[in-house]
Amino acid sequence: MNASRTMHPLLLSVLAAGALLTHTAWAQTAPAPVAAASAPAGPTIRPELRTPLLDAQSLIAEKKYGLAKEKIQAANAVPNKTDYESYITARVALSVANGEDDAQTADKLVEQILQLNASGAWLKPEETLPLMQAVGITHYRTKGYAQSASWLDRYVQAGGSDPSFKDARIRSHLLSGNLQRGSELLNEEIAASEKAKTAPSQPYLEMLAQARNNLKDVAGSTRALELLVQYYPSKEHWRAVINRLWARSDLATRLQLDVFRLAFYTGTPEETNDYAEYIDFAQKSGFSGEALRTFDQGAAAGLLGTGANAEAHKKLRAKLAMENEQDRKTVAADIANALKKPDGSAALNVGLNLVGMQQFDKGLELMEKAIAKGIAKRSEDARLRLAVAYIQAGQTDKASQILATVSGPEGLTELVRYWTWAIRKP
Repeated sequence: MNASRTMHPLLLSVLAAGALLTHTAWAQTAPAPVAAASAPAGPTIRPELRTPLLDAQSLIAEKKYGLAKEKIQAANAVPNKTDYESYITARVALSVANGEDDAQTADKLVEQILQLNASGAWLKPEETLPLMQAVGITHYRTKGYAQSASWLDRYVQAGGSDPSFKDARIRSHLLSGNLQRGSELLNEEIAASEKAKTAPSQPYLEMLAQARNNLKDVAGSTRALELLVQYYPSKEHWRAVINRLWARSDLATRLQLDVFRLAFYTGTPEETNDYAEYIDFAQKSGFSGEALRTFDQGAAAGLLGTGANAEAHKKLRAKLAMENEQDRKTVAADIANALKKPDGSAALNVGLNLVGMQQFDKGLELMEKAIAKGIAKRSEDARLRLAVAYIQAGQTDKASQILATVSGPEGLTELVRYWTWAIRKP
């Protein structure tokens, strides 16, 4: 794999689509003053209004909305209504609008109710919250996302704190196209989860990655993807993070083979070309054991040695096997020559090749000697590779200790961070 393209880009739009388009099936919220129309205390309602409104409420309870609307029309036809009578009529009508998912009518009725209540104060401030909830969710159900977001924002601003409506509010902003505000709300929820030392919601992290990606915010979407890998380390999430690493304009060429090692350790490759490119990088870098082992993994996965390229693959494996055998024959001389050099770089590479051949003890010992001798150039890279060799040998505790001491530019710090997460125990 070369640095000019990514490996199987995770389709974030697909990954988040399910989260964006599915929603909680909220129960109908249709607050209606069932007792108010017949209450003897306080403002009164004339009998010619009370009767059709009580009939309407009975019909609403039976979900006979068409018949209920006829009763409300009769109530609306009564002339010279007081503000309180108009208020009660609107409350009953709102129950019908919410029951029928008539968002536009519900919108107008809630505005009317709030306006009438401003003069009469028949509702306590906290009693207005269910009305805002109801119209906001009705808009959501009917895909009026901008209106839903507006009403649910008003609900929160008025003091609403029911956590079950946070989800609808966030999704309404995102689905209405207000990705910036939706992202801000998602970040608030994620920060709250982290403060409470609990895992943030996976759908929220996926939605945040999608939103920031659509906003061309590389840092923001990368952060969301990294959180997904930390809390929900699936192959898809690892693939997305590693793709982002490949896409870095400053990723050093010398670290590309290290990226392949991470990709294969996390199990993200799934195409023949992934194996072919890794093999090519390892072979050209002189790691015959690593190249041969990767070929055999690809063959076991059914991606190498079959189909139209079967013959070419057969020849490639034979070449890799020959190179590996040659390295095994000359390994003693290679070690001796490498240890004679004043710099440890040559010994480090011989040791890493031995690790690729599964000769872990001998390879790790040589790599330790190489680093102790001193690596004049790119010593941080050398320690990363020593840590990875320990990981391949199954010694993750030792690897963690080494990784904690490594950092650097051009993608090195990210590689260290990702390896640290990749080996973390559940």
